[in-house]
Amino acid sequence: MPITNRAFFTDVDFFPDHQFKLIGECAGKKLLLVGKTKAYGDPIVATSETDEPGHEDLYASDLYELMKFGQEPVKVTGEISC
Repeated sequence: MPITNRAFFTDVDFFPDHQFKLIGECAGKKLLLVGKTKAYGDPIVATSETDEPGHEDLYASDLYELMKFGQEPVKVTGEISC
C-alpha cells in the first residue's frame, strides 16, 4: 500500500490507488484525495511528486488539519466529493 501511515487512521475509508483524485496542490506537489473519514466524510489527502502515486510512498493527512497547521499554503482546485 502506498499510504505509509494508514494504521494511524482507523476511522478512515481509504480509496483504492486507482481512485485517488487530484484536487489541488501543496508545496508544489500534487494534492490527492485518498480517503474520507467514516463518521463525517472529512477528506483525507496526500501529496505526490509523480504522475504515478501508486509507485511512491504517500503520507496521509486530514485536509482541514493540513490547511490549518501546515507550513505551506494549500490550493484546492478540484471537487472534494467522491
